[in-house]
Order: sequence, then structure tokens, then C-alpha cells
Amino acid sequence: MQWRDIGLEGVIMIRSSIARPRILLILFSLGLAPLLPACTTDPASGNEIASASEDGLRAFRSEDELRDFLGRLQRQRRAEADLYEESMDAEAPPMPAPPPVAQAVPSEDAAPEEGITNNQTAGVDEGGIVKSRGDLLIVLRRGRLFTISTAGGEMRAIDSIDAFPPGASGGSSWYDEMLVRGDRVIVIGYSYPRGGTEVNRFRLSEDGQLTFEDAHHLRSNDYYSADNYASRLIGDELIFYTPLNLYYGGDDPLAALPGVKRWTGEGQENFERIAGPGQIFIAGDLFDDPDDGATTLHSVTRCNVASENFDCTATGVIAGWSREFYVSQSAVYLWVARDNTADANAQRTAHIYRLPLDGDRPSAIGASGMPIDQFSFLEQPDQDRLNILVTGSSHSPAIEIPRGSSGAISLIQVALADFGDGSTDVAPGDYRTFGVVEGGAYEMENRYVGDHIVYGYGRLSAYAGAGRPRVFAARLDGGDATQIDVAHGVDRIEQLGADAVVIGSGTGDKLGFSAIALDGTPRIADVFTMPAAGQGESRSHAYFYRPDAGSRGGASGTLGLPISRRVEPRFQQLLGSSAAMLFLRRNDRRFSLAGTLDAQVEGVVDDNCQASCVDWYGNARPIFLGNRIFALLGYELVEGRMRDGQIGEIGRLDYAPRMASVRDAEASPGD
Repeated sequence: MQWRDIGLEGVIMIRSSIARPRILLILFSLGLAPLLPACTTDPASGNEIASASEDGLRAFRSEDELRDFLGRLQRQRRAEADLYEESMDAEAPPMPAPPPVAQAVPSEDAAPEEGITNNQTAGVDEGGIVKSRGDLLIVLRRGRLFTISTAGGEMRAIDSIDAFPPGASGGSSWYDEMLVRGDRVIVIGYSYPRGGTEVNRFRLSEDGQLTFEDAHHLRSNDYYSADNYASRLIGDELIFYTPLNLYYGGDDPLAALPGVKRWTGEGQENFERIAGPGQIFIAGDLFDDPDDGATTLHSVTRCNVASENFDCTATGVIAGWSREFYVSQSAVYLWVARDNTADANAQRTAHIYRLPLDGDRPSAIGASGMPIDQFSFLEQPDQDRLNILVTGSSHSPAIEIPRGSSGAISLIQVALADFGDGSTDVAPGDYRTFGVVEGGAYEMENRYVGDHIVYGYGRLSAYAGAGRPRVFAARLDGGDATQIDVAHGVDRIEQLGADAVVIGSGTGDKLGFSAIALDGTPRIADVFTMPAAGQGESRSHAYFYRPDAGSRGGASGTLGLPISRRVEPRFQQLLGSSAAMLFLRRNDRRFSLAGTLDAQVEGVVDDNCQASCVDWYGNARPIFLGNRIFALLGYELVEGRMRDGQIGEIGRLDYAPRMASVRDAEASPGD
């Protein structure tokens, strides 16, 4: 059974349970590898290596040294597995190791036209389910690509094609993310039978026709994350973060290194290694104390989507399980927890790794606590500083952690120059502790909005635990966090122009929206409540706010968010829970209901899905394209027009693929 095959709720439970693994590993003593001398090419493999610098992680000097290191890890894992099997009943199969949490890497360069994706970092495109090129919309859904023209004020379905290579089976493969660069559409998936992250390229003609170009596979474990994205695009450079479990490999331990292969359809393709020993790094203390968990090779792969051969290179860091990752315009950051640390308030419970996107030497620094998610990170290039909001860590003697709480919450602000070989820690003075997370909050939300960090927690439901919802905002340049009371749960925090918005479920099946003004003392600017509704999707791409042209600080604009309505069970697989798109108007910081664009449930037909038949990344998006407003709702694209603050439907396109029998029945309804 593939681990995604257990259903969405099961995956979310797995995602939560392995987010903070505590795995005690007993490894053989490993020798120290000397620091790689300054050079530009690895003598063993011929691969380009990171440039040497005074500070940074250690690189392996030769293939023999790396092979010995990895071989010892694999032998130790096999020995542990043998001991485990002996302790179990002879008829009980051994429990497989949990799959590593795969995540994604954000990106940077400004797109040449207005984007339609709610990206974390401005100008950094993230892999999504719908993209635009001019007046074309490109949609990825249930293993297929679709193109829709919006030219001339119309909506016309143009073309569709399988998201996987022709002649290949899409079974046991998942196609989740899509990016567009010029006349290329890039689909990112994970294929169990073909082994690894699958990258399929398609050509997109001026009139919207799609043609398969080629397919490549990157060696990786399943990259799926319940909230992050695996791919980023900066100019022509496609960037992936992929984890590789070092415990499993064949006779050659180096088979675990990053590799790429081109799909030919003949089934004989082999991975070609794209990283040599000089591109694989490790913190010095993992040599000294390998019990901290050298379990995973965290690789950052960069591929040129415009090159004919899809040229790729990779850099890797050996460490423990990854908790979160974030991509800025200059680097990929990883937060990797140490496996054997029991004290959550210890000086060092994790390493923060920095992998520069220019190929320079990776570096690291020790830290304590745990980030909430990728939105806990913000690089400030003008300050040469990285900000990370963490829980479970307090370096302030004035903060007393009461029993039953989730620990303190702090903002780490570390200078980029302080990153080095991983032997030093973030200084206590670089932690700003705001207070204690009360009530045993099991889930938190956070966003950087302008020069503030906004965070909060609390759910108004029976299973979420005691305590009222709490929201806080603090300036990045200093000061305490201001508490802001909200009357609904904290399920989502997003940017609302220069302000923030907190969205969450309230009592009586209501959905609440609280705008937080951040000029002066943070405060509630306005509240809106939508009755008989809940969030249709929790992913960041499901939300979008478009400020009005000329609106100062985005005080006026339009907000779109999928909402859930009751859907008959027979329609749930095709529609999911997002049966409508809610639009709110904001005028001078005041909310008003603009209305909804609804899915036409009775029109849903069987799409004869062959691959990727679960919408892991959702199926509903608000789309603001030029002066037009659309709602993507499953296989429907609904257009609305805003008049006097109210949205009304003016067009609808059903772009679903039809089986021949369905097309014949629709063409001859009287037969």
C-alpha cells in the first residue's frame, strides 16, 4: 500500500504524527572527514563543488570517504532492524520506517506579468494547480492538464492532455504541482513505479495547444506535505527540495546520492548522479556525536527548464529528519531537529541550515525550539538577517513555563554572517521571547505582514482543547507582542494589503474574518461573519486578496476564499468540500459581502480518472486575471462581475473530460 493510498484524513494524521519525530539512533562511531580544500571540481567525480570559504559545513573529500560513511549507516540500520524483528512475534511483519516529511522550496524572481498564486515570497512562484499565461489559464487536475482561453471576454476549453508521458501508466503516481515558464508547462509529480520525483515538460502553443516534450525523474522520497509545496521557479531555474533516506540502498551506498534520469519508455533508464562527494556536506558535531541522527540527505536540486537536456545539479546536507524548509531569494533554509534531545528548552535542539542558491558552501548554526511551518521564516536581505518564529524555547529568565502549557514562543533573529560550520549556536540575545503558549494549543498559525510577525492559536471546536483563541502581533524591529482578542478560531492568517486577516470557524457553523490593522498599535480594524459556512481548503494558495488599483496599503480590494457547503456523497470525490467561492469587498478597511459563485453540483459527470484521482492540493481557487474575476470549482470555471460591491455570475464553463458514452448521450438526449 502506498502511504498516500490511505486517504486524505489518514495522510493528515501521518503528517502531524511525523512532524516532530523522536527517533533514537545508535550508530557506530564514525571518523572525522577533513575539511575539503579549496577547489572547484571534485577530483573523484568531476562534479563542480561548492566554493571553499572560511565558514561553512564540512564536505566529503572522496567517494571512498562518503561510501564508508553511508555504508556504516546502512549496516547499523540493518542491525537495528534485525534486533527489532527478534523482539516481535515471528508471524508479525516488521513495521516499516515512517516516510520522511517531504516539503517544498520557495523561489524568487519577479514574474513578467501579474501572478494569480498566493505565493509566500513576492516574485517567487510556487508550484500550484492553476497558472496563467496571457489570456490562457492552465489547470492541473486529476492527472490531466487543461487549457482554457479567456480571450475576447469569453471562456473556451482549448486542449487537454495526460499529465504523464504518453505510453506510460499514471497508476501509483501523483501529479500535484504545475509551473509555467514561457512556452513550457512543467508538471511535478511523484511516481512510485518509475521511482522518484517526476518532472514532465509540455510545450504550450500560442493558441493553447499542449504537446508532450520530455520527462525526467529525480531520486527522492515522496515529497508530499500537507501545507508546503515542493517546487519553486526563479527565472529559468526550477528548484526542488527533496529528502533522501540514507538507510536504504543497494550494494553501493552512493546510490543514495541525488540523481536524475530521462524517461525513454523502454524501462531501462538508470539514474545519473548529479552530486559528488564535494557537494555533500555535514555539520562537524554529527561526526563527533552521530547519535544525533545522520538519517537523511536533504538535497536541493536546481534544473534549467529552458535547456534542451534539462540540466540539473544538486547540493546535499546530511542531518536528521527535516521539520520545515523555506526558500528565500538567495537560499534554501532547513530546520532539522536533533533526534536525541529530551529537553525542549535546551540550548541546542536543532540546526538551521542555509543552502545558497548560487552554489556556495552551505552553512549552519545551532538553535532551540521548533518553527510552526514554512511561514515562520523570513529572510531580510536589507538587514542581512533571518527571522524564525519558534515554540518550545525561552531564553528569558523572566518567562516562567507553567505546567500544561506548550512552552514559550520566541522570535529568533540571527545575522546571516553568524552561520558557519554548525558548531556555534544562536546567541541568547538573538531570541525575543514574547510569552507562553497557553491552553496546550495543538496547532498554530503565523505570517509575516510588512514589518510585523502575526501569530495565533485556538479552535472553537470540541476536539481542539480548552482556551479561547488568541492572536498576537509584534514589530520585527523590537518591542513586545500585542495581544488581540478575536471571536472565532484561528485557522488561517494571511496578508490583507498592509494589514493582516485572521480567518477561522466560529460557533454555530459560522466563518469569521478579522482584519488586523498594523499601523500604530495592532488592533481589530473590522470583523465579518459568514453564516452556515466553513473553509473549503486550508492550503495557502486557496486564498487571494487583490487590492484595488491606487488603494493605499490595500485598504480597499476584493478577497476570495473557497467555502464548504453540504454536498451529496456521490459528488464529493469530484467536487471535494469546496462547493462555492466566497468573495468579500473591502472598502477603506471595512468588509462587506460581495456574494458567492457556486458549483453546479447536478452537472457533475464521471471523468474516467486514470491517475492522481485525489485532489491532494485542493481543487478550488479564486482567480483575478486582469479586470476579470473567476472561481475555479472542480471542473467548472465560473466568471463573476462586480457591480456596486456585489458579484454576479456572467458565465460558466464545464471543461471536464467526457467519456465517449457521455458525449454521445449529451449530443442525443432524446435517444
